Amino acid sequence: MVKPRSRQSGAVLIGIVFLAFVVSITLAALARLWEADSQRDKERELRWAGRQLGKALGSYALFTPEGQSPLPQSLDELLLDNRVEPPLRHLRRIPLDPMTGKTEWGTVRTGGGAITAVHSTSHARPMEADGLWPEDRALASAKEYSHWLFGPISMQRSLPIPAGEPAQPETAN
Repeated sequence: MVKPRSRQSGAVLIGIVFLAFVVSITLAALARLWEADSQRDKERELRWAGRQLGKALGSYALFTPEGQSPLPQSLDELLLDNRVEPPLRHLRRIPLDPMTGKTEWGTVRTGGGAITAVHSTSHARPMEADGLWPEDRALASAKEYSHWLFGPISMQRSLPIPAGEPAQPETAN
């Protein structure tokens, strides 16, 4: 003989479905929090790497011998500066762009091709600018990471750009 189903088995099933629903909502909320936290970390790393490149550009300009350009033609010149004796290292290595995971940076160049600033090549949208340090406030109005410019201006008040050569953005190194 077959036992008839009790009403309790339906209540248990409804309870399990409700519990699965609550757990899935909670996991979705946690995933969004984790994603936002991860993006904040990447933004922090991008600002750090950009400042390192900006400091290296400033150091390159500072140690420029008389009569030579204070701006490099490529980022590789920051790794080994042969313009002076003994050669200088303004950077040990080109840092990774945390937004793209590559060492390729976009550059802003003068009309003569010299690098005045660097930026990420990512076109992703930055998070809210709350909590930025005072030196990073200029980044707050940018609509995408490729608009976050890092140059020696953050280290020095004036950047020696040769006269008559307007800066022109470029997308890749």
